[in-house]
Amino acid sequence: MMMRALPRRLPAHRLFAVLAIGFAAGLTAPAAGAAEGMAKMRLVTIGAPVTELAFALGAGDAVVGRDTVSRQPAAAAAKPDVGYMRTLSAEGLMSLAPTHVLAVEGAGPQTAFDQLRAMGVTVEMVPEVSNPVGLTAKIAAVARALGREEEGRRLTAELAGRLSALSAEAQQAAGSGKAGARILCLVGGGPGGMMAAGRGTVPDALIALSGGRNAIDSDRDFPPLSAESALAAEPQILLVSRALVERSGGLDGLLSLPQLAMTPAARDRRVLQIDGALLVGLGPRTPEAVEALLRAQTGKAGP
Repeated sequence: MMMRALPRRLPAHRLFAVLAIGFAAGLTAPAAGAAEGMAKMRLVTIGAPVTELAFALGAGDAVVGRDTVSRQPAAAAAKPDVGYMRTLSAEGLMSLAPTHVLAVEGAGPQTAFDQLRAMGVTVEMVPEVSNPVGLTAKIAAVARALGREEEGRRLTAELAGRLSALSAEAQQAAGSGKAGARILCLVGGGPGGMMAAGRGTVPDALIALSGGRNAIDSDRDFPPLSAESALAAEPQILLVSRALVERSGGLDGLLSLPQLAMTPAARDRRVLQIDGALLVGLGPRTPEAVEALLRAQTGKAGP
């Protein structure tokens, strides 16, 4: 599906109306026997948003395995774990006798997928683009692969409506000075040290959709975060995964890190903790993340 590039900061209520039309235009009619094919499909999904989309589109019964980070919905977590998405093995995947593997771009290694194809397994890669256009393309790709184009259209319309409503609320909040906060998204914290999400990343898209501003103005996806760069960024809110907080020894441990201790966000203890899967790819729970970011800025408990 070919789509023209859209302005990066186009308001969601306008952007998603365009995307929904593009989605519908880019889908072909379901092939004859699609329902029968679904009944015979044994599907392994790789990548949390891909897994969540498969279930959101009603194909959960066909899923026989998923990767380690795919833990939502609860029915997905109950499926066999085939390993981390970047270190998969053909043997581990074939142990589940799949007919299809649906994987997000970047999963691999490629040799494992090549071996699966050689054994007759259909392997399809789903594009990963860190903006709302990418979410629409992702839904279209998964829907086509599963023969669930109509469900894909409905899901796209649902997400478009939810994000449009949140965008309108964010604009209203910004007009009254209750949105537009400087938000710093932290990742890493392991041997590679602490990093922040720069421009063009999934967190950057979530922050923009919520009416906030990314405190890290960098063309690098995830630049290293020093105490100096964090202080210069002047973040008012920290966006982190719950897993990162746990690895840091809890919230007090995180806020006492040298990179963060002197920032306004640490001083005011304004930290939003969310499921880390929401930060690695756009999917059916993206409105949930956008709403959480909007509430963190406005202080409101709900719409």
